[in-house]
Amino acid sequence: MNTARELVRRHLDHPGLLDRVADEDDLVGAGVNSGELIRVALACEDLLGRPLDDAELACLTSVRAVAGLLGTTAPDPDPAPAPAPEGAR
Repeated sequence: MNTARELVRRHLDHPGLLDRVADEDDLVGAGVNSGELIRVALACEDLLGRPLDDAELACLTSVRAVAGLLGTTAPDPDPAPAPAPEGAR
């Protein structure tokens, strides 16, 4: 969820707005405008490496929805380092 929250935060004109928004809250209802949502959608497309379809675009209504979209297919932007092979130092 943190990845989705930070992605949304980076694309808001007033990032502090997200401090008052729960993960399930409707972003438009909380004051996020259409231009900001477009930037969120474009960032999701960049992370996924493909365009979003109409249904995916329509579902970007909350931080939880963004996380759901990214959760199963997007690479982690800050992946943990791979473990060293056994016996390697």
